Amino acid sequence: MSLLPNSENTRYMDEHGGWSMQCLRLMLVCLLASAPAGAQTLSGQWCGWAVQTGPGDNRTEWSAILILKGPTGSMEYPSLDCGGTLTFEGTNGNVHLYRERIDYGRDRCLDGGLVGVEPVGTSMRWEWNGSGAKATALLYAPCPRPSPNARNTPDRAAIAADAN
Repeated sequence: MSLLPNSENTRYMDEHGGWSMQCLRLMLVCLLASAPAGAQTLSGQWCGWAVQTGPGDNRTEWSAILILKGPTGSMEYPSLDCGGTLTFEGTNGNVHLYRERIDYGRDRCLDGGLVGVEPVGTSMRWEWNGSGAKATALLYAPCPRPSPNARNTPDRAAIAADAN
């Protein structure tokens, strides 16, 4: 098969939108196929308190701030003084999956976990798995603004008030 136009190919292209239209369709298909599915639809900031179980019998609670910008994002854990970046890995139904890499406070946070997020109204269901631990939270938007004199930790009462 030749890529160059011959009389049969030329007649087909004339009947089906011409060469420029066929090239445009092909470019559009390639562009759509190369984009991460659904990642661009999640953008915003959510915050709240997470509960972690594991590793072992360990159970802790800490503050969490999720910031998403399409296929990338970040996690901040103000009460643990650590945080890092998120990279989109794919979807599983309505759940968007991101790989977390801790950038600072590595001695206080587990690294390399898989974060799953699922929109629930204006909130975000959030789950973290890795290193023998699991953490879950329902994060809320908008995040309350901390007072200038307070630590950068979301206040439980303010989060609950904003959620209602």
